[in-house]
Amino acid sequence: MEVHYHNYLQLDKILNAQFPESDRRNMPAHDEILFIVIHQAYELWFKQLHHEVDSVAAIMNRPALNDNSPELQTIVHRLSRCVTILKVLVHQVDIMETMTPMDFLDFRDMLRPASGFQSWQFKELEAKLGLKFENRHGKEYYTSQLKEEHIQKIRTAENAKSLLQLVNNWLERMPFFE
Repeated sequence: MEVHYHNYLQLDKILNAQFPESDRRNMPAHDEILFIVIHQAYELWFKQLHHEVDSVAAIMNRPALNDNSPELQTIVHRLSRCVTILKVLVHQVDIMETMTPMDFLDFRDMLRPASGFQSWQFKELEAKLGLKFENRHGKEYYTSQLKEEHIQKIRTAENAKSLLQLVNNWLERMPFFE
């Protein structure tokens, strides 16, 4: 069976996944589509970051990691990819800034209490990288707006060895002080 671009990328699902609240309320706000697309793009990039970080953690969790191995080169390559993705995420703010505050206010009140602070993927990524619950600001608010299934994913990530811990463990075996 042939693979077609449109089907492979599931474009029907992606391109039909924008439902502006302003349209639903019959109060169209032009920039709400921009807002939705940017945030969906963030979430897709977060998914890719999870994929990369999980693969790096799996390699670093192995009992032995040869410093001159292809696996170490893979780690460097994938972490470099993460850095590039994070740069793209920062630059997406430039696109968001093409929306004026008044454009945003056209639909912002319709989204309450929704907020980007409810991105469980972002919080889970923070945990995988090494930010623990006890070090978070506003602990009581941190998970209060999330679904229970997403809270569990974050807790699972917080209880696993973080990338920071794995890198520290790898560095501790290095003969720096001998």
